[in-house]
Formats: sequence, C-alpha cells, structure tokens
Amino acid sequence: MERAARMALRGHGQAEPNPMVGCVILDSSGNFVAEGYHHRCGGAHAEVDALGHAGASARNGTAIVTLEPCNHHGRTGPCSQALLNAGVARVAYGCCDPNPKAAGGGDMLRAAGVDAFHLPCAAAERVTAPFLYRVRTGLPWVIAKWAQSADGRIATKPGEPRWISGPESRAMVHRERGRVDAILTGMGTVLTDDPLLTVREARASRTPVRVVWDP
Repeated sequence: MERAARMALRGHGQAEPNPMVGCVILDSSGNFVAEGYHHRCGGAHAEVDALGHAGASARNGTAIVTLEPCNHHGRTGPCSQALLNAGVARVAYGCCDPNPKAAGGGDMLRAAGVDAFHLPCAAAERVTAPFLYRVRTGLPWVIAKWAQSADGRIATKPGEPRWISGPESRAMVHRERGRVDAILTGMGTVLTDDPLLTVREARASRTPVRVVWDP
C-alpha cells in the first residue's frame, strides 16, 4: 500500500480536483507485476493505468489501491468494473471513498465475488487527505507556510528585508506553489515585501491564482 501511495504522489498538481490515487498489481502468486497512478483529471484512473501495464497477469491477482475504486460513469468508466473485467480476485483499498457520487466500488466488487476489503494505511490517508477533507467538509485544503528563526522570530526590524529560509526550503515552497490552485498572503506582506507569488524555482504543473487578503 505504501508503494501505491508513492505512485499516487506522481499525480500531484495534475490530478486535482480529483484525488491523487496510486495502484499496484500483484499476480496470482503475489508477485509484483505493474503499478499506475491517476495522471491528470479526465484521464485514466490509477486502476486502469495499472491494469493496462499488467495485461493478462492481473487475472486472479490482487489490486492494491490507495482509494476505494470508483463506481460511477464520469469522464471515464467505473474502476470497479475495470477490475472485474480484468479478472482480479482481490482488491485492497487504503481509504473508503466518502464521495456519494463515486462510492460503492467495494460493495459492487464483493457482490460480484471479488474479495474486496478496506486495508487502512496511514500513507494512503496522507496522500488522499486533501480530497477527503474537501468532500467531508466542503472546505479547501490549506497549506500554511512561514519562515522562522531559531529564536522564534519571523522578521528583523521593520523595513529590513532578510532571508530566513534557506535554498532547500525555498525550492520546496516553489514546488508546492506549482501544485496548488491559489497562493494567498496578507496586505501587510505585500506592502512590506512586494512578493511575486509566482513559481520560479521549480517546474510548475499549474499557474496558481494570486490572492491578497486585505481585511
């Protein structure tokens, strides 16, 4: 399951607003044969991607997926049906899908005779957390970022620009900027630092909207 979670992260910045999902396929003897992930919204889901790589080796095998296979027709067909068509005997999923439009894949597979079961996994929960939070609460997933010195300060004297963060942390921030929908900062920061709020030190998967909060 942890391998599937690592695969899911490859879709970060492209899969949204769909969840990031990863899938690993084992053959009937339990040997690894293929893996896949949800590359982009509107594209093949992780299970279909992995099954495409596995081919006939998936028959009577096991699919390990970070999120319960979907059970509805959207821009793509239901993953539960794709797994059934491939002849998979077992399906383990790390998170149950709370989305009422897509949930029910586990029940559908069990009704068809597939050994489908929830296998809780912290790694799967972490990679799916933004999606789970949005569906359950209706609120966006927020990442808070600030730089702080060892003595607990976030700035020097007023009007004195000074880097507190290092090159490694700045590179990480730019990677995250290239994967989110919006970047928000306060008017005080804008007036003091005049930040660009753009992605410059990493390849951007998307261009985030710049938002200034001026209460």
